[in-house]
Amino acid sequence: MMKKISITIGLALTVFLISYGVILANENFKAQPEPKSTEENSQSQGDEKLGSLTEKIAKNTDEEFPILERDQKKFEELAVVQEPDVEPLTPVALTIPSLDINADIINVGLLDDGAMEVPENVNEIGWFEPGVKPGQIGNAVLAGHVDSYEGPAIFFNLRDLQEGDEIIVTGEKGEELTFAVTSLESYATDEAPIEKIFGTSDSRNLNLITCTGSFNRDSGEYPDRLVVYTELVEDEPEELEYTPTPPENVEISGTQLSWHAVRDLEVVGYRVYEELEDGSKDLIDSISYFERKSITVDNDAGSYSVTSVSVDGKESEHAQISN
Repeated sequence: MMKKISITIGLALTVFLISYGVILANENFKAQPEPKSTEENSQSQGDEKLGSLTEKIAKNTDEEFPILERDQKKFEELAVVQEPDVEPLTPVALTIPSLDINADIINVGLLDDGAMEVPENVNEIGWFEPGVKPGQIGNAVLAGHVDSYEGPAIFFNLRDLQEGDEIIVTGEKGEELTFAVTSLESYATDEAPIEKIFGTSDSRNLNLITCTGSFNRDSGEYPDRLVVYTELVEDEPEELEYTPTPPENVEISGTQLSWHAVRDLEVVGYRVYEELEDGSKDLIDSISYFERKSITVDNDAGSYSVTSVSVDGKESEHAQISN
C-alpha cells in the first residue's frame, strides 16, 4: 500500500507562503486611509465637493465613466455586493455523485522528503492543510489512493470523471460547496506542474490527485500522477437593490445644457441624449460623476434629456429639460 503521493511540493509551499505574505502586505497597504483632497470643484448647481479635476483617474479614460483614484475602493465595495458571498470551509467529507464516491477527508501535510502526505486508510482522502481551504481563491488540493494490495481504493475510478461532473465538499458545520470538473491531466511524477496544482490562482479551485499508469512491481509505485482540475460552481451575481434616481433641474441656457448631480453613492455618471425627429434618442455625451454637470450642445432649440447611471450599469428614467 502506498504511503504517499511523491510529488515534491516544498517549492510550492514556499511560493504559497510568499504569495500569501504579499497579499497580506497589499491588504494592509490598501487599508491605510488615503489623504483627502483639499481642493473643491464648486458648482453653481450645488454639486458635491468632488475634489480637483486634476486628480488621478483610477480607471482608463477610454471607459465611458472614468473613476477618480481616491474613489476606486468605494465603487469596488458597492459593486462587490452583487457577488454572492463564498464562505471557505474546512473539509470533512467528499461526494462525487457520478462515481458513487462518498468518503471522509482528513488533514495532511508534508512528509520529510517534501512529498504530500496521503492517509493510511485507502478509503479516506487527504486535504493539504498547509494550502488554501476549499472555497478560497487559490488551489485547494485533495489526494487519495488509487488502490492497495487488497484491491481498488477510494480514487480508483477518478480517471472516469468527465468535464462538468460535480464534486461536492462538506465542511465541519455541514455546509457544502460544489465544484465542477474542468479537465483531467496525467503527468510523470517528477514532471508534475507544482505551481499549477498547488500555487496561486485567480479562481476558487479544487484539485484532486491520485496515482495512474502501469504499476511498477519492482519499485512498488505508479509512474504517473492523475490530476483532476475543478472550479467552484458559484451562484449567479445578484443585482443591486437600487434604481438610479433621475437628475433634477435639467435646463438649457443658449447652448449650455446643465443639470443637478444625483447624490446617490451608486451613481458613476450621466448620459445626455438628443431626441430625433422620429422620436428615438441619440446619445450625444457621457459625463462622469466628478465632472461639471453641463455640456455645450449644437442646437439650442433641440429636445434633450439626461439619465444617471449606477455602478452596476443600470440607467435611470430620462429627465427632460425643465419648462
